[in-house]
Amino acid sequence: MAEPLLSVKNLSVVFGKRRHPFVAVNDVSFDIYRGETFGLVGESGSGKTTIGRAIIRVVPTAAGEIIFDGKQINNKISKALDKEVTHRIQMIFQDPMASLNERAKVDYIVSEGVYHRYKKPEREQKVEQALRDVGLLPEFASRFPHEFSGGQRQRIGIARALIMEPDFIVADEPISALDVSIRAQVLNLMSELQKQRGLTYLFISHDLSVMRFICDRIAVIHKGVIVELSDTETLFKHPLHPYTRALLSAVPMPDPISEREKVLEVYDPGQHDYASPENKPRFVEIEPGHFIHGNTSELKKYAKMLGKDA
Repeated sequence: MAEPLLSVKNLSVVFGKRRHPFVAVNDVSFDIYRGETFGLVGESGSGKTTIGRAIIRVVPTAAGEIIFDGKQINNKISKALDKEVTHRIQMIFQDPMASLNERAKVDYIVSEGVYHRYKKPEREQKVEQALRDVGLLPEFASRFPHEFSGGQRQRIGIARALIMEPDFIVADEPISALDVSIRAQVLNLMSELQKQRGLTYLFISHDLSVMRFICDRIAVIHKGVIVELSDTETLFKHPLHPYTRALLSAVPMPDPISEREKVLEVYDPGQHDYASPENKPRFVEIEPGHFIHGNTSELKKYAKMLGKDA
């Protein structure tokens, strides 16, 4: 089995004061292997963006470990490791306009992360190459963000990440703010860059149809807890958790007749009985590569759905 590039182990993130804490992420664990695209999907407020920000050290963690290339990177770390993490892990943000400095030119925006690493001629060359890599003209470097379309702005955001020469990129809903006609272009660009540079992605989204196109494996998160994790095709063919099935039933269908006749599933968290100690839920591997969250009776039900013994 390949060694993971990034491992999240029993991660918890808590916001708020001691008297009124809010648990945004609760005991989450997963591995991301080098060269793959790992999807994290869930509704708004489920904690998926919080996990991404915890990985890039923007949000402090309350418990657990984040291991990147064999080194723990959450909590207090050395300045040398912090600098290494900054260069090797980058983020593509959801809103391509809000994430760009509207008063700065593209040249400065893209080169900001390497401003003190290279002299001006080499820095300009790096910016030019980064813009070419994302399909933009070098002369765009002298323009301001408001002069570009949404898709072009997102490409600038991708160029800003690429110029750091990262190994791992957290893509936080990178196409949700774009027009439908532009989304496929950005997804194809990200896939091509991954092949060329051997990049590893954590792709965060609420749209399972997009996930199926780009992700190798998908984790489904609900209220800060990962409820199901498997490779993409298994998740779509054999979804087990009721929340996963509810998300899949909400995916629009291109056929209007099928869309009209389909039955939406509604997930009711109150149906779980987690009160007694013996009903404490666990996150277990119910079949090779397929993990599910549930108590003993639920795990037996899921195993039966797969034709297996619990």
